[in-house]
Amino acid sequence: MIPDTGFQNTIHDFLSRLDPDPEGRTNTRKNGSSPLVSIITPSYNQGRFIERTIRSVLNQGGPGLEYIVIDGASTDGTPEIVRRYERYLSWWVSEPDRGQTDAIIKGLERATGDYVTWVCSDDVLFPGSLEKMVTALEAHPEAGIAYGGVAFIDEEDRILKIRSYPDMDLAKLLYERHSTVAQPSSLIRRKTLDAVGGLDRSLSYCMDYDLWIRLLRQAGSVNLGEAVLSGYRLHTRSKTVGSYRNMALEKIAVNRRYTGDRFNKVIRAHYGYIVEDFFRSVKRNWRGAGDAVE
Repeated sequence: MIPDTGFQNTIHDFLSRLDPDPEGRTNTRKNGSSPLVSIITPSYNQGRFIERTIRSVLNQGGPGLEYIVIDGASTDGTPEIVRRYERYLSWWVSEPDRGQTDAIIKGLERATGDYVTWVCSDDVLFPGSLEKMVTALEAHPEAGIAYGGVAFIDEEDRILKIRSYPDMDLAKLLYERHSTVAQPSSLIRRKTLDAVGGLDRSLSYCMDYDLWIRLLRQAGSVNLGEAVLSGYRLHTRSKTVGSYRNMALEKIAVNRRYTGDRFNKVIRAHYGYIVEDFFRSVKRNWRGAGDAVE
């Protein structure tokens, strides 16, 4: 599904500005009893996109916000961009780390919110996303995670397609081919996250898939259906797009960790993705060689 022009224009406007007085909405609860949301942005050399990520978080309004940025010593001007927004941040740092999962864990160690998530430095939240997810989790105390739909966006924030997800449960995650959700369109109850042991630092690509499995062993979930909560950016330098084979192999390993299966629908599908990616690579190289000859 492709959105109408009005929705696309709203997103462009939302990401191109900073709302007045975001400082009054960050680093604090709205009142003594209201929930606090902690957002962590792990970053490494995404200076082209990170300002839009930061604005999309600071423009949320709604619940109290604690925003933490963990940069892995970027060399592309990212620290200078983050520094322009540091008075709105609870904490930020730019120093070497061991990758995205390590950066998220570092942020979670500082986070104090009742609800937490991470938004990578090339993705964006859409207007009102946090409030929708917090409202859902407050209404469903048995749930450990709330999630909704996602828009896949290009490098210029143009929406390529929109996807919503069926209700997520443990059996679907382990045994159905398209079984996960878009991570930036999710929010996690901190108590449930702590109860399942947090993120697995050894994983680089599927730390979210592994976490969803453990969360659903512990608690329920809330699906916001067709509510489009985030923009997941597709570009050649993104980790998932650029290392698709490694991602697929790691998901197979995580699935086998919990199922003990040599093959099932999820495992077969991801071996298929590896084969498809191989032939796409061959085709790209063949076209590149042809262009060079010409």
